[in-house]
Amino acid sequence: MTRAVVSLLAMGGTIANAPSAGRATPRHGAAELAGLLRALPVELRTGDVRTVSSRAVTPADMWALAEAVRREIAGGANGVVITHGTDTLEETAYALALLVDTPVPVVLTGAMRAPHLPGADGQANLVAAVAAALHEPLARYGPVVVFQDEIHVARLVTKQHSARVAAFASPSAGPVGFVIENEVELLLGPAPEPDRLTAAAPPDRKVELVVAVAGSDGTLVDAIAGDVAGLVVAGTGGGHLSPALAEAVLRVVRSGRPVVLTSRCADGPILRRTYGGPGSETHLLGEGVLAARILSPAKARLRLLFGLSAGLPAEDLFPPRTYPTTPPGGEGADRDRNA
Repeated sequence: MTRAVVSLLAMGGTIANAPSAGRATPRHGAAELAGLLRALPVELRTGDVRTVSSRAVTPADMWALAEAVRREIAGGANGVVITHGTDTLEETAYALALLVDTPVPVVLTGAMRAPHLPGADGQANLVAAVAAALHEPLARYGPVVVFQDEIHVARLVTKQHSARVAAFASPSAGPVGFVIENEVELLLGPAPEPDRLTAAAPPDRKVELVVAVAGSDGTLVDAIAGDVAGLVVAGTGGGHLSPALAEAVLRVVRSGRPVVLTSRCADGPILRRTYGGPGSETHLLGEGVLAARILSPAKARLRLLFGLSAGLPAEDLFPPRTYPTTPPGGEGADRDRNA
């Protein structure tokens, strides 16, 4: 019987750590990590893309990984597993969702505890990731993150705890499935719309992220405005900025560069028609700021960065939500949904 082929691509991170001068740093490559999977009835192909802490991963590294994933899929892999540091794992997962067609499952995983520490979780996460990579229906979900036996889609997953082994969650919906006894159980269907961009190119645009806090006066935006192709702003609540920060943001919009509004909240969408006044969501959107809907600030930045690099209009990357003229239930029902 021909064994399934799983490509194991390594990016570094805690799962690849080894002690060095009293501290752990990434040193193990994919071939060494494959040694943790000897008992599995699969053929493993290994490759090292990077061997770094994920705090050092850049959009250019994400592009290099996307190219490696495409090569493995074209080379006949039945599934692809990527080991990655946890700090920016959710960003790399979403970058792959933007950039890679997934006719086979693509799974990212890692570890919170280094291999030399008690209770190391890397091997268990890696075994579960391989099981997920062999589950053909998972390909329809795009790249997923497998951690602590849970399966999370790239659009929603986030690292919600800085140190616990159970670090990852999807606040808006929870996991879409889990892995038990090396078998996948799917709980929810794939996303209603794809994340993948209609064109892809190496990242060559500069897009920065600014987080709103009480009393933000726009100094930071003004300082970087001349150096960016676009800007993402993480507003408070449902997408709100102080009046001074709002004016700085609108100066960027009036210069012809896109600004995308997100929320610094861990869950929930950008509002569109609830609050008024300077810095409210209705003020900002009415002046041409784009809404990221439920995307986190970091993921909205990647969507704008890779989209602009591929020559896609920002308005197409973050289109406004539209509603039917007559809502279900008859004329007049929920009339203000169209506002």
